Amino acid sequence: MLRKVNFLGSQISGKESLEEKILEIVKEASKRGDGVIQSELWRVLGIDSREGSKVVARLIRKGLLMREAVVYKGKKTYKLYYSDSIRAPVNIHVNLNPVIEVPCFSCRQINRCGIGGYYDPTKCPLLTRYIIQLTFRSPP
Repeated sequence: MLRKVNFLGSQISGKESLEEKILEIVKEASKRGDGVIQSELWRVLGIDSREGSKVVARLIRKGLLMREAVVYKGKKTYKLYYSDSIRAPVNIHVNLNPVIEVPCFSCRQINRCGIGGYYDPTKCPLLTRYIIQLTFRSPP
């Protein structure tokens, strides 16, 4: 169970110190293997749930906290845990070179092209030549 803690005799001043205090409390509880009930955290810090939820959401996005849905005293709430590993940003590399080579993207008639029309991709000599070249290329 959490108890009201006086943080160096100071009031909560600003978002950074509130983030630090929440992180510190959750980190200590996680070391004990407990985690912290979100509603209890608001009570201990003397803040409303709206303000606290915004800060916790920011810490979750940063990868510093994790939360788990639980039922506490008959109400649905969340239990917060400290995340030891900060998530690294995901980089996805996509090679668009094969797409750029398709003749349709450089064709002046692309807006008029369509199946059954005057400019028909099924009868296009540029597209046919491109597809034939692809079939005879050696695999990468």
